Amino acid sequence: MLIGEQQHMQTQRQQRLSRLAEEAQARFEQLKLFPTSHWDDLYWLYQGKVRIYLTVPGLVPELATLNKVFVTTLLWNARQRNKALGATRVKSLAAAFKMLIKVDVRSLIMIDQDAYDRTLNHIRTSYAHGEGLCNDLNRLMAFMASHQLLTQPIATIRVGAQFQRTDRYGRIAAEEKLPLPPLIGAIIQLKWALDHSPDQSIRAQLDRLAILTQVFQFGLGLRIGEVLRLPKNCLVERNGQLFCNVWTEKGAAPMARYIPQIWRPVIQDAVRRIDAICSLWRERASEIENGTLATVLAKRFDRRVAQIDTDIQVALEQLAALSAANATRAQTCLKLLKPLADEAQIELHQLTQYLPFASTAVGVDSLLAFYRRSGFDVRSTPVGRFKHTHYLVGADIKRRLNEMITWRTHRFTYEEVFQIIHGQPPCSRQVKSSAFQGLRSKALNRVEWLAFFGETVSCGRAIIYCGYDEAVAAIKHVVGGGFDYRHLLPLLDAQQLYPEWFGQKSMTMIHNGSKKGFFSYLRLNAAPVTFFRKSASMTGLKYAHGTGYLLEYHSITQAISQDFVALNTRLQTELIAEMVKEVLSEGLAISSSTFRISQKVSDYLFVVPSSLGGTYQAYIPCVLSYGAVLYALKPSDQGLARGSAFSRYGVAVEDEVIQSFQTHKGRHWQTNSLFRAGLAASIVNKWMGRTQPQGAHYDHQTARERAQKVGELMLGEHTRFLGSLPEQLQSWKRSELSLKDIQAQLNLTLQTAHYSPLGFCVRDINLKPCEYHLKCLTGNAGLGCREFVFDLHDPIQRQNITNERDKAEQELARLFEVLNRPDVPAESVEMHIEHQMTLFRNATAILERAQLIMTTAQAAQVQDFQPFRAQGSKPDDCAFQCGTPPLDSA
Repeated sequence: MLIGEQQHMQTQRQQRLSRLAEEAQARFEQLKLFPTSHWDDLYWLYQGKVRIYLTVPGLVPELATLNKVFVTTLLWNARQRNKALGATRVKSLAAAFKMLIKVDVRSLIMIDQDAYDRTLNHIRTSYAHGEGLCNDLNRLMAFMASHQLLTQPIATIRVGAQFQRTDRYGRIAAEEKLPLPPLIGAIIQLKWALDHSPDQSIRAQLDRLAILTQVFQFGLGLRIGEVLRLPKNCLVERNGQLFCNVWTEKGAAPMARYIPQIWRPVIQDAVRRIDAICSLWRERASEIENGTLATVLAKRFDRRVAQIDTDIQVALEQLAALSAANATRAQTCLKLLKPLADEAQIELHQLTQYLPFASTAVGVDSLLAFYRRSGFDVRSTPVGRFKHTHYLVGADIKRRLNEMITWRTHRFTYEEVFQIIHGQPPCSRQVKSSAFQGLRSKALNRVEWLAFFGETVSCGRAIIYCGYDEAVAAIKHVVGGGFDYRHLLPLLDAQQLYPEWFGQKSMTMIHNGSKKGFFSYLRLNAAPVTFFRKSASMTGLKYAHGTGYLLEYHSITQAISQDFVALNTRLQTELIAEMVKEVLSEGLAISSSTFRISQKVSDYLFVVPSSLGGTYQAYIPCVLSYGAVLYALKPSDQGLARGSAFSRYGVAVEDEVIQSFQTHKGRHWQTNSLFRAGLAASIVNKWMGRTQPQGAHYDHQTARERAQKVGELMLGEHTRFLGSLPEQLQSWKRSELSLKDIQAQLNLTLQTAHYSPLGFCVRDINLKPCEYHLKCLTGNAGLGCREFVFDLHDPIQRQNITNERDKAEQELARLFEVLNRPDVPAESVEMHIEHQMTLFRNATAILERAQLIMTTAQAAQVQDFQPFRAQGSKPDDCAFQCGTPPLDSA
């Protein structure tokens, strides 16, 4: 029975999954987030750009289907967002199943508590930062539980300290996010080395740009994506101060980042250097965008077409001149020896008086054969019973002579046409070229020979000749190349016409069928064809016969535009053609949850030549990429000491130091420096373009370092903080303790300082964890925690307190509405009302005192620095007086 019941439940789960798959497939079509993909594909192209793998080897179909359903459902639920989920986030969601496969989960029924625990352990031991994977795994478990796809309930863990490494004392260890001093020194030395290097190669220029990105990262704390998206005119001056326009990331709005005075000369110099390097490539990008390049290329091609037209026209004119000369010579050679009337009847033996080619034969039969063979209309008149008189009529003679002249005018020997095309006679009378169509071989009689060559021969000799139209066709075929030269050209001609686009290596790549970059967008004929092209030799024939590929001219400009868009958008090939016009006219989209704008490639600060197969294409620029920066400073495909810019310019640095390079460390360094200088977190976060929760990850001071800085501020700025400790400090000052004693007492009391959502906590949490769990506004008895400190100079803390007060006020309004409802227990409502009332009262008290202290007139006389006056509690307080007594009893 148990086995049968399990099988029944498994069948039910499979049926539910089938129904979910049908619904998800319909949603998949409606989302249009995978325009080029189909539901049954092994991977989907998210927004047509990034592959989302939904299956791995060993994943059974039902798990692959569940993965698709899971991803599609989450995307469907997030469809109302201002901006679609990022591709990295979607890939992370789809990766939860890969973790299950790692622990040998092969079917839906195998997903249980043990599988979850094994997967969690695998993430914990295999990934330095496994929080994201664990969260996605938990989300998957919750999804399966909500749709009744689990065989048993699964208890998931909260992600937190489980994935944070601790030191030998059990304290959370800080990650290595700050740059090593030797790395900063090496970067500075590399900049100096590049400044003095005479190398102006593209590789050296890219190395210089990679170093110059670090000026913005260390000087302004910009993310590498923000650096690479800087506009070319990023520096602006307002009211005598210098700012840098930044397209911010992480959901922040664009901003003009204030540039501290100490960094202004460095950043201004960096921008000048970048302009000197990138201005040429920006100009070339602009030429692609505005169509100037297409016009330049078209002019070259049009000049080529015009030259071919001219060559053809010259050859045809030479053919016409030859035809006229042949006609004149034929007229001279065939001219009557004396005048002849049209009606005159000239016997055959008398024709020697009129025709320069008359037969000297005596016999009638020979004369008849000669003139009939020569095309004359011989007439005969009987003279007696058996005898005839044979003669030619004058008009017939003239007609035939004109026919011969016309015949010669429209006929050319193979040698004559060859001479016109190639400028020299053929080496052999044997015709090998397929360009001459309609050639005929004929043995000429004496009359025809005279018409052709102006001389008579006793017997006919064969010649190879063609008609006028056939000669014209042969000239156009050879001189024009044997193809549609107005739209096509051989690759070798393309190399000569556009050397900047078709180098020797690129020609090899095309011949080898390369499907990468610019070459993949060119349109060539499918197989090699034969054609003619001008010979490079000055001594040989003018046109050489060859075999190769023909390139469609218009595909060159289209390939340039398509490759330009592909390089700068990283889109799939099938989407490029649709986006070319949009990208060239409007630019590349830069977007965040708060803004969207388009910026042309020519408007970026960092614009460089593209790279393909180890060669640089300086005429198809692209925006400097993150990979290019890493390749210069931290290459991964070869030994670091041999492959980085440090080694290229003789900067000695350990491999381990280079390995520690991360583009984000400059941002951490700048932020941490500001925190160490004592600036309020809200000011630092606003300047850095981040939210307060994001900023907490950038303060790498230890709790003791932070406590020292807060103590210094308390001593120097008497009215800045609210709290028990600031009030104690004022008490010591009123007691006229020496500054040395006050500082000693403060150091003894203020051991640590931690950030909390509402302010500072001065408790040493590593030694004495807080049992209130961030209930700073309530404490033990509803009077607040005396280890909570409020910074008056931090508007974010003030706003958070205000939010807490407003939320409590709204919740109180809702609770009072339901207090008298018969279906709701009054005791539970009153308990919640009491809690929310405490939050509202204490938050209001803090805000009122903050306003009082922030009033300039009263700041000097104020004595109360404690948000929750003496009655506030500490986590150590207990009924048996085991903790620190309240201030009132001190």
